[in-house]
Amino acid sequence: MQLTSSLSRWCQVREDLIYACQKCLDAGLEQPTRAAVSAFVTRVRGGMAVEQALDLMRQGIGHEHFQDLVVALRFNLRYRGDLPALLEHLAWQLSRIEEEYTRRKLSNAHDRRITGLVLLAVPAGCLLRLGTNADLLRLFTASMPGRMLAIVGMISYLAAVAAFCLIQNRLGA
Repeated sequence: MQLTSSLSRWCQVREDLIYACQKCLDAGLEQPTRAAVSAFVTRVRGGMAVEQALDLMRQGIGHEHFQDLVVALRFNLRYRGDLPALLEHLAWQLSRIEEEYTRRKLSNAHDRRITGLVLLAVPAGCLLRLGTNADLLRLFTASMPGRMLAIVGMISYLAAVAAFCLIQNRLGA
């Protein structure tokens, strides 16, 4: 995202990819993007064809949006497209994608909180029901089928809590 918006700004100043890349380096890019762009500029200034240098740069970083950017740049250079317009459109697209990621993160966080509250409400509801109904308590504690049903219910509940915790850890919450 940072590279695309910086390239877009610098190509508005001067429609030259190498100039824009150099200015992005001067402004300070984060690694590993900085290393890939620096190697690209060095290769082109050393005499390598721009398309070949772009291919090598694309191989350097496996991020999907970076790959898309490099492919679009290569296509644009090959067919002499409008570089500033392309970069402006790509920056706009990446901005929209980032907004959607943020919206989904917030939505997922809300959904996880609701799920956690429901999981906490289950034992509270069961204890309340067992505490207020003596016949129900006797059914689950005095008879063998009742105890088996209670054990199956507890195991199912613990499995649901374990699955929820596992999903929480995988999502990095």
